[in-house]
Formats: sequence, structure tokens, C-alpha cells
Amino acid sequence: MAPRPVATLVPGQPTEDGNRVPLTRLVPGRGQRGSDAFRAMDPFLLMDHFGPMVLPPGTDAGFPPHPHRGFQTLTYLIQGAFRHRDSTGGSGLLRPGGAQLMNAGSGIVHEEMPVPEHLETGGPIEGVQLWINLPRAHKASPPGYTDLQPENMPWSEIPGGRIRVLAGTWAGIQGPAITPARIAYAHLELEAGARFEAPVPPGWTAAVVPLKGSVTVAGTEVPADTVALLAEGDTVALFAAGPASLMLLAGEPLGEPIVNYGPFVMNTPEEIQQAIEDYQTGRMGTL
Repeated sequence: MAPRPVATLVPGQPTEDGNRVPLTRLVPGRGQRGSDAFRAMDPFLLMDHFGPMVLPPGTDAGFPPHPHRGFQTLTYLIQGAFRHRDSTGGSGLLRPGGAQLMNAGSGIVHEEMPVPEHLETGGPIEGVQLWINLPRAHKASPPGYTDLQPENMPWSEIPGGRIRVLAGTWAGIQGPAITPARIAYAHLELEAGARFEAPVPPGWTAAVVPLKGSVTVAGTEVPADTVALLAEGDTVALFAAGPASLMLLAGEPLGEPIVNYGPFVMNTPEEIQQAIEDYQTGRMGTL
């Protein structure tokens, strides 16, 4: 079986989002813009590594109410705690090792903010948010929210490390997140000197994204907060010279038109205009 080589290395871009939350934007990434960048990672639209940071006492850093339409968000928390509320009445507490899958579908307004004790005392926060495109047939689906607690996707020990699978299958382990787009998504931690290899279906997009440390993929070193988009092959194979923490992504491209405007991702400009109008007139709901 042939390991997939690195096709493109894209360094993440440091920025802020929400209410003063520092993050590294990994997808689309520096030098990539608009729908061309989205097509390169189809069906993944955006990936942010927020933190790691320590919230000072009294902070309100977080993601206040904002809308989405046409895709899903999968938010994974590594440390800290966030609370979620949305316009469908969905709510939940995001704990370390847990995730939340939100279907924006036809339109939703939500917020992700620190829990009250963080507001009072401060504390560390770190996580990854992934945007997953919805196929055209699902973009008008009812919005909704699913809690994915740490107990439902525990760490699994593997040679030289451990893996937590959020969606799809990696290393024979199935994750709990269900998405219309066919994806496989996991958090992998490797010890110094460890190797990892797992198959990926032909034709699927595949990427390796270190969060801490670096890994080597087919002779190419991939540093932290960098997206390694992989070329065709049978497996994802990597080596960690030192301890490393990374995200594994694979997905079947949708191959559909992509038109994006801020928090809306649709198939045509007319659908974007409709999304803007629906949000401005309150048809996506309110908190």
C-alpha cells in the first residue's frame, strides 16, 4: 500500500474571532481565498485552532450570538469549558475531550461562551472548530444540535500513543458524530519515536494538522499549526520524532458549487442574498 505524500503545506494564520479570542485559522489558510480554498479541502470549509490561552478573571472572551446556514460545525474542546445556546432551544456544556455537532442547515443563531466560573476566576481554554459542508440536498435541513460527551468518544490506546475518533473511522475505531458528508476526523497523540498508519478511501481529501510538536509525512516535516494536504495514495502514514498532538482529517469531496459569505455557505449567490435577508429579518430565530 502506498502512503500519501504531502501535496501542499499551508501555514496557519494567527488572528482573532468572536470576542477577542486568539486563534490560528488553518483552513482555508494563508494565501488561499474564497471558494478556491474551500474546493481544495472539500468537504471541509474552515478549521480554527483557538487558544491555547488563559482567560483572565472577569473576561467575556468567547463567541457571542451569530448566524450560520448551509453547513455543520464540529467544535472539539481540548481544555477548559464552553456553554452553547442556540435559536432552536439547544443548549449544552462543552467539557475537555467533548464536542458539539451543530447542524446550521436552513439557518441557526448560536453562541459559545465561557462557563460562569471561568467568567469569575479565569482559566485555560483550547479547542478546534471544524466547518463541514452540507450537500445541496441537506442545506435546507432543519437546524439542530448534538452533544458529544467525552464518555462517548474516549481515548483508545494504540502502539506509541492514543487516538480519539470524533467522526467516521480511524485505526478501526468509529466516532459518534454523524454527518451527511462522509468524513473521518480524529485527535491523535503520539510519543517520541512513534509511527502511525491508517487507510484512507481513494479519492478522498486527506490532511494532517499538528497542534503541538511536528510530524514527518513521507519525508516532509509538518510543523505545528500547519495544514499538510495530502496527495493520492492508500494510507496516511506519519512519524513523530518528538511528542506530537495532531488532528487527522479525511472526507469524500462533494464536488458541488461553493459560494460563501461570512457565516453562510451556499451553492449560488442568490442563496447567499436570501440567507442575509432571512437573518436580518429574524427568520433564523433569535437567542
